[in-house]
Amino acid sequence: MKKAWPAGRQGFTLPFILIVLASILVSGVIYFRFQNKSSNPKAPAASPPTSTDAYGTWKTYKNTAQGFSIRYPKEWFVKEYGDWAVDFQAADPKIQEASPAAVKVRYSISQDQVDLKEFEKIYKARVGEDIYEPLDVKSIINKNKNSEVGGYMTVDYSINRNFTALEGPRGEHRHIYEINKDGTVLKFLATAQTEDEFKIFDPIFQKMISSLKF
Repeated sequence: MKKAWPAGRQGFTLPFILIVLASILVSGVIYFRFQNKSSNPKAPAASPPTSTDAYGTWKTYKNTAQGFSIRYPKEWFVKEYGDWAVDFQAADPKIQEASPAAVKVRYSISQDQVDLKEFEKIYKARVGEDIYEPLDVKSIINKNKNSEVGGYMTVDYSINRNFTALEGPRGEHRHIYEINKDGTVLKFLATAQTEDEFKIFDPIFQKMISSLKF
C-alpha cells in the first residue's frame, strides 16, 4: 500500500522545487555573462593624439616682403626695422631698448655687390675650409655646408674673431646662414661672446633655421 504524503508536505515541495530551479537558472545566466565579459575585455580608451609639432610652443615670425616664415622661442621678442631687418631678442622692445647682448638672432637683407660676392666666395669654398680676413680684427670664416631652401642657394658658415689688443683680449663667435634669393642676400646671424655661451645657444639657432620655410 502506497504511503501518502501529508497534505502540508505536498504543498511545500512544489514551491521549493521551483525556487531551486529558478536559482540554478539565475546562477547560470550570471556565470555565462561573467565568462563572456572576461573573454572579451573592454578595449582600452584611445589615447589623445600626440602633437607632431617639433617646435612646441615656439612662436612664428612671417616676412611677407621676402615670403618666408621662421619659428623662434616663445620667451623671445621681435623688433622689426621695416622689411629689411629684424631682431629676435630676450628683452621686450616695447618696454626697454635691448642691449647688444639681448639680441639673440638678427635677420637682414642686402643687395650690395660686396655682399653678393662674399656669398659667392663662401659658397664656392670647400666644406671645412678656413678663410682668413685681414681686417682690423682677425676673422676666420669656416665653411660648414651648402644647401638649398625654397629652391634658393644657401650657405652655412661660422666666423671666429679675435679683436686687437687695443680693443681688449676678447673674442666673438658667429653662426651665419645666408640665402641668395634672386640677387638678394638674406642673412640670419647669431652671435655669442664666449665659446660656452655659443655651445648653449647655437643648438637653438640651428633649430630656428630648420624651421625656415618659403
